[in-house]
Amino acid sequence: MTAASLLDTSQPLLAGLSPSVLALLAAQPVLDLPAGTQVFDTGSDCGGFPIILSGVVRVFKHLANGRRIELYRVTPDEPCILSLGCLLGGGHYPASGIAGEATRLIVMPSGLFNECIANNAAFRNAMFRALGNRLVNTMELVEEVVTLRLDVRLAAALLAHAGLGNAAAAGPGGTIKLTHQQLADELGTVREMISRLLDDFAQRGMLALGRGRVDIIDAAKLHTLSVAR
Repeated sequence: MTAASLLDTSQPLLAGLSPSVLALLAAQPVLDLPAGTQVFDTGSDCGGFPIILSGVVRVFKHLANGRRIELYRVTPDEPCILSLGCLLGGGHYPASGIAGEATRLIVMPSGLFNECIANNAAFRNAMFRALGNRLVNTMELVEEVVTLRLDVRLAAALLAHAGLGNAAAAGPGGTIKLTHQQLADELGTVREMISRLLDDFAQRGMLALGRGRVDIIDAAKLHTLSVAR
């Protein structure tokens, strides 16, 4: 399968590309990756620039203590900043990328990527804008890890996954389909800690637990905890 019928030229990354460049991209093979597939690994070379057509790639940093923390996620609306850095700097990947769900992508050849960076202002600006935004997000992540209690970060993460970041009303807030391990990876801790905190949240009437899912019972209580300092 090729990408001709799958490219969305309204995406910020593709909107400013010339018809000739889009034609070259459309000729690239489409990679259909099941959830859990390794997209790139720590220390590996970057052979091209991945463009996500559907799905999500979760980017992790493996820590010296054996844990890993999720740095960010790549969706069809944004570039992979680590791939950008590797191609511009000629280095290796400093973290790993895994398909978080069934994911479809193409890989822009490195030569074509470098040509677009050099000659296409819209493409170049979109890349550097995303780089700046990701740097700010990473600084916020570091601040959260250093200064906030884990229960506060977990409450905020649950609300964010449910689309209830500013929830204030009492009552149910939807279902989140995530495992305890996925939440632990996202927050840079171990599954046992997340399980204990989720059990505590459930006992306090904030949520109910099921296999691979969390049902938010009282969004207001969860929100109160998420803004605690």
